[in-house]
Amino acid sequence: MNETSFVRSTPESVGISSRELLKMVQALEKSGTEMHGIMLCRHGKLILDGWWSPYTSKTIHICHSFGKSYVATAIGAACTEGILSVEDRIADLFAKEIEQLHLNTSGNLGKLKVKHLLTMSNGMSVHAQAGEKLVENYLTTPVDYEPGTRFMYNTAGSCMLAEIVRRVTGKSVLEYLTESVLKPIGCDLEHFRWMALRLFVARCRHSAPGVASCTENNLRLGMLYLQNGNWNGRQLVDEQWMKNATTKQIDNGQDGYGYQLWIYRTPDTFRFSGGHGQDCFMSRPHDMVLAINQAASEPHDMDQNFDILDQYLFCVPHPDHLEEDPEGYAALRNYMEQLSIPAPGSAVPHGNLEGWAGVYLRKEGNFHLQPELRPFGNINANRDFYTITNENVEKLEIHRCAEGFRLTMNDQLSVIARLDGKWIPHFAQSAMPAYDQSCATVIAEKDQLEITQWFFQTCFKTKLWITRTGDELHIKVRKERLHDDWPYIWSEAIMQREQQ
Repeated sequence: MNETSFVRSTPESVGISSRELLKMVQALEKSGTEMHGIMLCRHGKLILDGWWSPYTSKTIHICHSFGKSYVATAIGAACTEGILSVEDRIADLFAKEIEQLHLNTSGNLGKLKVKHLLTMSNGMSVHAQAGEKLVENYLTTPVDYEPGTRFMYNTAGSCMLAEIVRRVTGKSVLEYLTESVLKPIGCDLEHFRWMALRLFVARCRHSAPGVASCTENNLRLGMLYLQNGNWNGRQLVDEQWMKNATTKQIDNGQDGYGYQLWIYRTPDTFRFSGGHGQDCFMSRPHDMVLAINQAASEPHDMDQNFDILDQYLFCVPHPDHLEEDPEGYAALRNYMEQLSIPAPGSAVPHGNLEGWAGVYLRKEGNFHLQPELRPFGNINANRDFYTITNENVEKLEIHRCAEGFRLTMNDQLSVIARLDGKWIPHFAQSAMPAYDQSCATVIAEKDQLEITQWFFQTCFKTKLWITRTGDELHIKVRKERLHDDWPYIWSEAIMQREQQ
């Protein structure tokens, strides 16, 4: 395989029907998820790719915990280099902290190894807190069970793996992974971002395993695993390490778990997985890699997708080749080139809309449009990632523009709400650096604006109602997850026009 490009081929040339792939794509569209991007390779050849407009092949898509598999790959590269082993004890790697914290390593803590962090089997019954004191928090969290005997999904352990990479290499996990793996396999680094934790000190701020990446980068990582760490004859990650990584290491109540990846339900198939359907499937029996970006409400919608993928890809035999089907292939390519996500639409504006322009200051209540500025219960779990700290709108500016309305919040561009109903992205600084592409539509009346806003890299949308009464704006905000019947969070506020 070329380091910078894939060889494109017809599905029939590698034993898959173009007509069946078209049926699969259409079934995925109807499954309840919102498809954003898809790429499929067999025998190292690209046979299917497409993105649902306004997404493109270069869109940086938030991948959430998919980043855990990138972290594991860095661990594998360090093991290949001989500077680390999965058998290394955590107590030895963090000996200084162990001594400073006066911790007893004669019990389960002393048995904790790198492999237990990789397999989510650290023996803890509660989650350690990440953040500024990650190492201290992790080491002081009780190891209630013998490591390796009990599965518990644990993000803090993945953060610790990233910190281990830093300690043994002297580089951040991003720097080390870029040099050892990402560049050699031809990843597009301009469309790859690491979700760095704001509160971490500079040397370890990349310990958070969240990644934002384009679909092709994820596919390339999957190809590396399918090829057992070999890329164009170069063994980037040890073959045995890769085989261990992709083999069931512990029972997780589903199909098993390997090294920061999920064992899939069909034989010798495994997947990287991030929240809301950011997946890469690798099937050794079919010599196949499938990368998907989407917005799914879990787990129901994902289970539907798994059934579809099994029906067309993973649970059916595929010969080495089929007779070419030019008409079927043309129909598939034509369909993939016209993919789009339906916009919520718009309405012909009624009345004079010019009176909306002005500067408004908060009078009562609180609101913010950005979907990531949302609490989970009483805790805002994303706060550590923010680069914008003010979570409430104190100042709102509304301008009429050629597209419709331009809304600036706290002196930062937030929304260009279009009257024509089209999803057209524009740059908008968000609280999280990985989110920087926004689009919005507006249904405008004389005294009310109904705005639907969407940040590309999330699966959350925001509905905003602005009602004008004299010099006051009454604002209601509803943030919702895709396909959920209930609003995720409501907020209300009153803004007063600034007196000139």
